[in-house]
Amino acid sequence: MAELNSSTARSFDWILWAIGIAMAGGGFYLALVGLGVTAPPSKLHGPNWLGFAAGLVFLAAGLSVLVRAWLHVPDKQPNLPDNAPAIAVAVQWLATLIIIVALASIGTWIAFGPGPRQFSMSLPVWGSLAEMIGRAMFGFGAIITWLMAALMAYAGVMKMLGKKP
Repeated sequence: MAELNSSTARSFDWILWAIGIAMAGGGFYLALVGLGVTAPPSKLHGPNWLGFAAGLVFLAAGLSVLVRAWLHVPDKQPNLPDNAPAIAVAVQWLATLIIIVALASIGTWIAFGPGPRQFSMSLPVWGSLAEMIGRAMFGFGAIITWLMAALMAYAGVMKMLGKKP
C-alpha cells in the first residue's frame, strides 16, 4: 500500500471515521443519560441537563469530525474547502456553536449554580476559600466562553446572509 503525503487528501481515512463515530456515539449516550432515557455510568453530581450538555459537546464534535472525513479534508487543512457543500459548512458551524454554548453552560453552572463545589489546587488552599477561587475561575471562563458563543453566532449569521462579519 502506497503511503500518502499528509498534505494530500486521502480517499478513505478509517481512523477519522472511527474517531467521529466513537465521539458522536459517546455523546449520544451522554445526551440520553441527561434526558433520563438511559442509566448513567456512575453517580451524577449535578442536574441531568449537565449530562445532556456534555453529551452535546461530544456529539457535535463527532459530527464535525465525520464531516471532515466525508469531505476528505487533510489533517493540515484547518478549514473546510471553499467548494464544500453548504450543508457541510452549516453542520460544521452549528456543531462549533453547540460545543461553545454547552461548555459555557457547564462552566456557568459550576460558577454560579446552587450547592457546594469541591476544588483541588496545588496551592495550600482548601475549604470555602478554594471554592470561592474555583468558582471565580469558572465564572471568568464562562463569561469568556459566552462572549465567544455570541461572536461565533454573529459571524455565522453574517456569513449565511452573505455579509462580511
